[in-house]
Amino acid sequence: MKKTLLLVIALLSCISVFSQNDYFLPKKSLNSQIPSPQQFLGYPIGSHHTRYDKIVEYMRVLEKASDRIKVVSIGETNEHREQIIVHFAKPENLAKLETIRKNHLDIVEGKSVDFENQPSVVWLGYNVHGNEASGGEASLLTAYYLAAIQGDEAAKVYDNAVFLMEPIVNPDGRDRFNNWVNMHKGEPNVTDPNDREHNEVWPSGRVNHYWFDLNRDWYLAVHKESRNRLKYYHQWMPNVVTDFHEMGTNSTHFFEPTKSNAENPLVTQDNYKMLNGKFAKYFENAMNEIGSFYYTKESFDNFYPGYGSSYPDMQGGLGLLFEQGSSRGHAQESDNGVLTYKFAVRNQLVNAIATIHAGVGERKILLKHQSDFFKNIEKDASKNLTKGYVIGDDFDQNRNKAFWDLLLQHKIKAFQLKNDTKVGDQSFKKGSAIFIPLNQPQSLLVKSIFDRPKSFADSVFYDTSTWNLALAFGLKHAETKVLPELGAAILEASLEIKTNEFTRSDYAYLIDWRDYNAAKALYKLLDKDILVKVALKSFANGGKSWSHGSLLIPVQNQKIGSQELSEILKQVQNSSNVEIFPVSTGFSSAGIDLGSNSFKTVLKPKAMVLAGLGTSQYEVGEIWHLLETKLQMPITKLELTQFARVNLNSYSHLVMVSGQYDALNDASIKKIKDWVKQGGNLITLKTASEWAIKKEISESKVIAVETEKDPKRMNFEKLTDALGAKSTGGAIFEVNIDTTHPLGFGFESNSLHVYRNNNTFLEKSKNAVSTVAQYTSNPWICGYVHPSSLSKIANSAAIISETSGAGQIILFSDNPNFRGIWFGTNKLFFNALFFSSALGSQRFGNEE
Repeated sequence: MKKTLLLVIALLSCISVFSQNDYFLPKKSLNSQIPSPQQFLGYPIGSHHTRYDKIVEYMRVLEKASDRIKVVSIGETNEHREQIIVHFAKPENLAKLETIRKNHLDIVEGKSVDFENQPSVVWLGYNVHGNEASGGEASLLTAYYLAAIQGDEAAKVYDNAVFLMEPIVNPDGRDRFNNWVNMHKGEPNVTDPNDREHNEVWPSGRVNHYWFDLNRDWYLAVHKESRNRLKYYHQWMPNVVTDFHEMGTNSTHFFEPTKSNAENPLVTQDNYKMLNGKFAKYFENAMNEIGSFYYTKESFDNFYPGYGSSYPDMQGGLGLLFEQGSSRGHAQESDNGVLTYKFAVRNQLVNAIATIHAGVGERKILLKHQSDFFKNIEKDASKNLTKGYVIGDDFDQNRNKAFWDLLLQHKIKAFQLKNDTKVGDQSFKKGSAIFIPLNQPQSLLVKSIFDRPKSFADSVFYDTSTWNLALAFGLKHAETKVLPELGAAILEASLEIKTNEFTRSDYAYLIDWRDYNAAKALYKLLDKDILVKVALKSFANGGKSWSHGSLLIPVQNQKIGSQELSEILKQVQNSSNVEIFPVSTGFSSAGIDLGSNSFKTVLKPKAMVLAGLGTSQYEVGEIWHLLETKLQMPITKLELTQFARVNLNSYSHLVMVSGQYDALNDASIKKIKDWVKQGGNLITLKTASEWAIKKEISESKVIAVETEKDPKRMNFEKLTDALGAKSTGGAIFEVNIDTTHPLGFGFESNSLHVYRNNNTFLEKSKNAVSTVAQYTSNPWICGYVHPSSLSKIANSAAIISETSGAGQIILFSDNPNFRGIWFGTNKLFFNALFFSSALGSQRFGNEE
């Protein structure tokens, strides 16, 4: 009886598996010895959202069951989830993967043109946005397909290709989302869009641990997930890379080509027209075969070089974007009927398999395209009058080397200068500046780093319209048509920062605030209860000139002795890579003496940022990431709904990012006003600055956006584009900053480049010194901006500092911490945290 029961269970299990295989993989001859996802998981694909650890485990189960699979660990996420790449190849190729990899790179580098015997390399990437989960679920079925196919299909797939799969690009975000939808799943499914299952909490699963969008991070390489991937990517330089996403529930399915007027002008048309056209036929046939609707050409763009679907285009590969209408859960009503998770997974799967077949079928074209791509780059660069770019900061080696590190992430070649060099009217110091040649394989990325686009075929952008990293880092740079004398190449070892050997003083120590890492050193000192003062004026001491913002650590009046202080300072110098200078006299050869009242004590900040529904998860995450990773400084992330019960007097700073603050009632607004007047410091970004003005917390004023008095008649189909064109989707502007103001400390030049992706316009303050930074009369540097917006930006306030009672209100019209990459303006935020007690010259100076 027992044997009979087991036989029946096994038979039913097989019937269930075959039934599901017929839905996902019809007409496929599959090896029954390979466990299917359903057999491993114990539930049908699409009925439940699979945890990331189970996906990894299944890949390792397949590795044991098949001689075609090899799993490689490439690192881990911030939440310690393992990142893996799964390799698929026929057994004889799997055994010589390293040889295949090297031969492939020979083709890329032009050392070989043997396309006949070299397989194409196809990289299958899924689920960069954690709450766009159908792609990740499809990775299970794609892996099963590659492991279990037999006969002619297996030969067709494996004879001419090697496949690399990243099952989940964003493991932390995926698990956050999966826990939510699985926790709220109904039995039977609740398809009502209003159900809790379809409306995840803040922060969404889209983002990673620090609430960043990893699909923008291929180019910026801020996060460890991206850096782990880039390192492995450049070891293989794949021919094809997939990027599986989801979009709104009422949408169908999108595959490339994208909008023809939204293509990166640096990338050859062969990519967009020839390769995309060939692959689109495979996707068209695959979707037609299962009766799924789709669209192309209407939306999305390839401008930005840092998407998973655009970065490969800059490497001679083909990046492919797929967007599937999302069930945001297991089943949801839509304009196209009830959309199930299972249906979404199948659409992603069939296009993954279509990519596999296209990667094989178009192998020779792909290999030739990549080989020609790099040859043409070399030809174009040799004809270009521009030889390259010189870039570097004379005073901030930590910021220089953060930039060098980013170059290395992208395999961009750069060299030390052999001598001090002058380009035009700019001078660059040997040791502080580097030369980046245009003639190199990563020439397109080099151009992107320095590009300043101002004219566009389209005025509506899916994302940012400029990505100049030289401006983002705030580094002095110049294009040169003359090849300078070069020193050593920039390598990993070049990133080491060597400070002078620490020397003890029995009088005082000084730190140059112009160094990016000076803020890290300052917080470490304050955290150890060390007395630190900031200079409100410049001076000269110890044979060196010191600018506004320089830090003074006196030996006397500390809570510890001279010896213990020197030991702490030595540790801080070593851990922050910031030089701490000993001085032996308080008498300055110029400017203020060290005992002047123009040195003010710096107080340790205890900061809180308001978070939760209504606030920007990106901007909160940027602040959290900035303080935690750059300063090792904690910040309290307070849920808006908890604000009423929190004692604000426990905090020195309250930060408010873009968002809607309807959750704060009149009592909460009064609470903020009273706290500021009692000595609190309020920092607001973008629309939060507008909110503070509207609620009369701030006395500043917003420049109103007027409605058109006599709007021109237009066709209905153009309305969306017309409205979209007026938004500032991401451009770079010039502001004039007061470097003598505490918020402007540490900047050498009054000219500063800021990133703006909003339409918050602030009037200049009536107080003569309160407008710390102001947009110039002709501020537009690069990126798209609508003329009506530009007229409001010009001469408006970028940063305002107000005194309110004993406290300060600091309003930013922009975001100085954009995407964790704006090293050039981070110091503005550091200054707002550390030097708020030194704001308002009327409250400080030689007080009687």
